[in-house]
Amino acid sequence: MTESDNTKVVQDAYAAFGSGDMPGMLALLTEDVQWDHAGPSDIPWAGSFRGHDGVGKFFTAIGENCDFLAFEPQTFLADQDRVVVLGSERIKLKANGREWETPWCHVFTVKDGKVTAFREYTDTAAIAAVFR
Repeated sequence: MTESDNTKVVQDAYAAFGSGDMPGMLALLTEDVQWDHAGPSDIPWAGSFRGHDGVGKFFTAIGENCDFLAFEPQTFLADQDRVVVLGSERIKLKANGREWETPWCHVFTVKDGKVTAFREYTDTAAIAAVFR
């Protein structure tokens, strides 16, 4: 697969997420995908998740806790099997109405047309603060 092909897979994953098409998004991930979001235990979706069930738990935790006010992938950078995406988000916590706004960096590994790994880098202190 070319870098352009890998970027398209990632863009398709964002499009599926944005339209609420979880089965479509999961179809773009390998069965044993590794999904990582670092952060303190205050953040319900922080941690390492494995496979479609794990990724489903990750997104369920986000959906149960958050209302997305803005989520914007802005820049896609590809190098071999890695696609790095720079973007930003503004999210409101359902429980207390508090919001955070932060830039993020997502790093995807893509092999044979499917995402095999994902890691998010963001301001986890800003996110955790809205839970406290």
